[in-house]
Amino acid sequence: MHKPWPNLALAALVMVATLPGRTQGLGLVTEPLLADLQVDRVTYATINLWATLIGALFCLPCGRLVDTLGSRAVVSAVLAALGATVIGMGSAHGLAALVIGITLTRGLGQSALSVVSLALVGKWFTHRLQYAMGVYSLLVGIGFIAAFPSVGSAILTWGWRPAWSGIGWVLLLVVTPLAWLI
Repeated sequence: MHKPWPNLALAALVMVATLPGRTQGLGLVTEPLLADLQVDRVTYATINLWATLIGALFCLPCGRLVDTLGSRAVVSAVLAALGATVIGMGSAHGLAALVIGITLTRGLGQSALSVVSLALVGKWFTHRLQYAMGVYSLLVGIGFIAAFPSVGSAILTWGWRPAWSGIGWVLLLVVTPLAWLI
């Protein structure tokens, strides 16, 4: 019989992996990114607004893709794409690269990966869903509590580009293979 409880921790990890695409994740790199790329705050805010709105469209196909292709394939593909995007954004130079990087991190991270993570819990738990969502929410909270200061510290220690690229590599080489276990 399939035991979904161990997968609950992986689903929570997948939600924490959305950090680069979330406002608080991008907020960690905003100031050094603006200084490095010489972008003013209004331009960045406009890019971020449109990236968030366009990125929200990434949510739409997620449920159908999970139903059609399966959880493992979709979560792994989205994680790998987000990891590659974060790595690419870490080496971005110029406004066009910034627009593409932020739009894809918003779309893949904040939007698509969030939907997929939540869908996993709903698919695995037909009974005791409320309890499972409570445990999931607790694990996600703990994960973000650990991730946010860790990423912030890495940015202060190594700079935004190496830290951001490092996050991308962790997504590709650690979280994606773990998600394949789902």
